[in-house]
Amino acid sequence: MNTPTGPITTVTARALIIWGVALGAYVTAVFARTSLSATGVEAALRFDASPAILSLFTVLQLAVYAGMQIPAGATLDRIGPRRAITVGLVLITTGLVSIALVTNVPAAIGSRVLIGTGDAFVFISVLRLLPAWFPAKYVPLTNQISGMTGQLGQIMSLGPLVGLILWQGWTAAFVAAGALTLLFAALSALVIRDGVEHISVPLPDHPHRDVVARARLPIKDGAGSLLSTWRNPGTRAGFWIHFTAPFSAYTFTLLWGFAFMTKAEGFSEDTALGVLSVYVIGCLVFGTLVGVFTSRYPARRTTLVVVMVCIQIAVWAIVLAWPGPIPHLWVYALAAVLSSGGPCSLVGFDLSRTTNPLSKLGLATAMVNTGGFISTLVMIFLVGLILEILGQSTPEQFTDTGFTIAWLAQIPMWILGLAMMRRSTRRFRSAVAAG
Repeated sequence: MNTPTGPITTVTARALIIWGVALGAYVTAVFARTSLSATGVEAALRFDASPAILSLFTVLQLAVYAGMQIPAGATLDRIGPRRAITVGLVLITTGLVSIALVTNVPAAIGSRVLIGTGDAFVFISVLRLLPAWFPAKYVPLTNQISGMTGQLGQIMSLGPLVGLILWQGWTAAFVAAGALTLLFAALSALVIRDGVEHISVPLPDHPHRDVVARARLPIKDGAGSLLSTWRNPGTRAGFWIHFTAPFSAYTFTLLWGFAFMTKAEGFSEDTALGVLSVYVIGCLVFGTLVGVFTSRYPARRTTLVVVMVCIQIAVWAIVLAWPGPIPHLWVYALAAVLSSGGPCSLVGFDLSRTTNPLSKLGLATAMVNTGGFISTLVMIFLVGLILEILGQSTPEQFTDTGFTIAWLAQIPMWILGLAMMRRSTRRFRSAVAAG
């Protein structure tokens, strides 16, 4: 089959197959990323880790993920999505098998670093594939579908992984996870192709207008490309959207939400898993709604993000201010509202794709993607540190008051994020208006 070189006008079966395999790769990457979420208590016991050390596992993994984004993005622009996804999954496989076998904290940290390094390659490569295989008018929606499909990895870590640990033990469960990831690495290498040499990108004033740009142009000026990509108004606006929208949700679901519900609020494990399942279902719903909305009303994308962040803040205020035990209904409501964070953060990639040339799209996407993970790792670490300072150094010592104080660390993050979103999106709109 010859590779077309003009703007893409139809969705082909080949595009759907390639996208399907790429989505499978992303699901396994999210599964590996969130594997400590529902297994946090088991991990604390296996590695004899305090809350601060448990935070460090996830913080270092996310720090590596965020720190590797720019190298991964530059590598993606050079080697293409197929190779980048395959390399990422092989690294994740190594990390999963390693964490299955080790029993001490330093080795476990090294395993999480491997997972974070591999994870850095996968999602940005999936996003890079979409405009190379789908018509421009479908790219915002396929972005959202890709993001929400990845949440299936969260379900795998909440259900099958926990069940397998209880049934066969820690080692067998994580070896099986590594085998699954290796399978998708092989499928990615065999099935995925990088796509057309020319793609079309939607502009906010003409969301279905085709703007043709040549792919795979070499980055010759190194640091100059980094600087010019960061200075691009779409990159900066996308970064601050990605910084602000998801960190509360990721902090809750990646590590601290389960401990907060079961140890501080006295929820049963089944109820806590139900709350996290509501979050995953909410991601699927919001992903569809946000994708349709941003495709039809591109000029109102940033307004949507601000509204949803403000709703998150309002529900958190009710939960934290509630006297005594928090009613289950409000925690379910919190999970539902937080599920908008991930889909809203993906709006940042739409803004970045609007103003960046295709030759730097991998790098720009990676820069945007660092935003949410920088804010998330800061929040995860702060929650653990505050609990440690308050003398709540083991899960049995967690209290409602301690977590309330720890969750308040979100306030300065929201203030910073919303202020910078306002500033950067104004510059983005001015740049688009100026052509």
